[in-house]
Amino acid sequence: MTTIKVSALDTAQAMDEIAAKLGADAMIIDTFKRDGKIEMIATDNAEEHFRSDAQTASGVGSAKVLPYEARDRHITLSAAEAMAEMQRADVEQLPRFNEIFDQKMVNSTPTAKAEMTAPTRPTSASAAVDNETLKRELGDIKAMLSGMMITQPSGLKEQFGHTAAVQLQQSGFSEKIIHEFQAHFRHEDNQTAKDAFINAIATKLVRADTTDLLERRLICVVGGSGSGKTTLASKIAAYCKEHAIIDRIMLGAATGKGSSASDEIKDFARLMNMKSVNFSVDELAERMRETSNRMIVDVSATPEQAFDAITACCRDLGASKVAVVQALPGGSSATMISHQCAHYSGLDPMIALTKLDECEAMPPELSALAMDGSGIGLLTGTKSIVGGIAIATSQILTQYLRENA
Repeated sequence: MTTIKVSALDTAQAMDEIAAKLGADAMIIDTFKRDGKIEMIATDNAEEHFRSDAQTASGVGSAKVLPYEARDRHITLSAAEAMAEMQRADVEQLPRFNEIFDQKMVNSTPTAKAEMTAPTRPTSASAAVDNETLKRELGDIKAMLSGMMITQPSGLKEQFGHTAAVQLQQSGFSEKIIHEFQAHFRHEDNQTAKDAFINAIATKLVRADTTDLLERRLICVVGGSGSGKTTLASKIAAYCKEHAIIDRIMLGAATGKGSSASDEIKDFARLMNMKSVNFSVDELAERMRETSNRMIVDVSATPEQAFDAITACCRDLGASKVAVVQALPGGSSATMISHQCAHYSGLDPMIALTKLDECEAMPPELSALAMDGSGIGLLTGTKSIVGGIAIATSQILTQYLRENA
């Protein structure tokens, strides 16, 4: 039986020295720190050592013992097992992640290899070769990690953003809408994929029943303050008169509580030789019962007031005779579009993009319209009343998206 004591700067060096002197099957008897160094006592025959020392205390001093006493429990620990136990006992002293990576992984010893291959005990030579390979591989991993950069798609250079999905996101389309239409371009090359996506989103954006809506007996124009509702209502009236879609047209202005009626509707009606009327939004259903004329109404009220008044008209006239058009300025942000669409979603409004001669709708805004809107039916600017409105088609929107995406 041979028993030795070694002293080293750390446990790894001590284990190496024990393995070199006693072999890979050496057993750790005790380990402790002294003067900043690690001291280990090991033997090549632990059973004989414990038998000879059964009647007396160990003579190795008041050293720090392993997390559980091997002698008391009649257990002998291999070098790998002892290393694992000491690491668990000292967990509160573990260094930071980068130190762990540098010291424990890159500078790992045959002990680490032994832990990973506990069922078999490789020779010292094979363990050294495997350890060198592991160290090289971990060094390569560390080099790759240190060179990684995380960025938003907008931060990628053109040569890196080669996939269609990344290019579309760089153009401004939302990740959500790209994911929804991914099936349309997943297996196509880049340009074909972008064209397929644009065709799909243009089809999604367009309202298919625009002409039918313009033939309804009551057309209510809703939207936020400053969205161009009054001008839009007048343009719809002019369009319907010009194309003889409906006759006996009356322009109306329905105001909510706390809002004052504007004279703009009267001015536009006079310009087009039409009748006009101003009234409270609560009177909308009553006014429709009192006239046989078809009415296009600028509704200047809160979303709640507008919803209640229009719902009452749907009950009186029938939902098939009432249309709702929501004015959205072309320069609205995606957040504003989602917010405004949520207000009137229960009315299933046709979207009219207004003020397009002042500010265009870009991919982020069109993404929001595709997700939250009920379909674009009308396109218009801020100027000319007569001839100042266009019916939205998938061809128009496809061309627009190709030029701006």
